[in-house]
Amino acid sequence: MRGRVKVEIYEGDPFVGCCGPGIASKEDVNNLRKMLIERNYIVRTLKEEFKDKIEIERDIISSRRRIETYPRHIYKLLAAGVRVPFVVIEGRLVLEGEFPSLEGFRRLINEHVKSLPSDPPV
Repeated sequence: MRGRVKVEIYEGDPFVGCCGPGIASKEDVNNLRKMLIERNYIVRTLKEEFKDKIEIERDIISSRRRIETYPRHIYKLLAAGVRVPFVVIEGRLVLEGEFPSLEGFRRLINEHVKSLPSDPPV
């Protein structure tokens, strides 16, 4: 069996500075909720579409967590000032500062999946 392409998604903490009493409007909270639902939908859809070809890991970059506790390749990116959210595929930074649309993710993933060797015929 062939290997899977590893896709890592790192996002900022969506609740920092937004959700205390009197801090955010109802509209801000509703927009945050919609964004989180959309991102979860995108990740879930990708897992279904590429189920035998990719492995997705998703994590939050928290200001309460020391950057040394992240995997070494992520620690290096954070120390270099990479903007969240960012996407790493097969250990390589492929996008920073935005969360791709579903179509954007499909393009990024397809660039890496097509380089996988085919399964031998049975």
